[in-house]
Amino acid sequence: MSISNASTVVSFDTDAAREAIETVLEGPLYSLVEYDAEGFNPLYVDAGTMALYEDEAAMQEHFDQIHSYVHLDFAEMDLFVDELLPVANRVEYIATGLDVLTFLRIYVGQEGLFIAVDPDEPVEPIVEAVKEAVTAAA
Repeated sequence: MSISNASTVVSFDTDAAREAIETVLEGPLYSLVEYDAEGFNPLYVDAGTMALYEDEAAMQEHFDQIHSYVHLDFAEMDLFVDELLPVANRVEYIATGLDVLTFLRIYVGQEGLFIAVDPDEPVEPIVEAVKEAVTAAA
């Protein structure tokens, strides 16, 4: 059984972002989580991902553990823009490729989406789709 939740964390239109993501994906969307420095909310988790957990509470506990490191995302963003590459204005996304998944973190200011997709999924079309959807909905 998959789960879907309404947006409660970020200020941008996550429904438009999800729709845009799904139009460009070549494979499945495993999970989509909205987050900021203070909290997170799973917007969508597919049935296969849910099957990895004993129940929704166990999934939520694991996601909470993942989110406990989110401060590193925002610190890393500042490091890249302020220290390592001061000609840049912002970090737009960070992709983490694993053998079984690709995690994609797309930022809209100090808010973001944490996305899990197949490891061979091209990430740049997803990023562009989200940017367009967020801009169009604003």
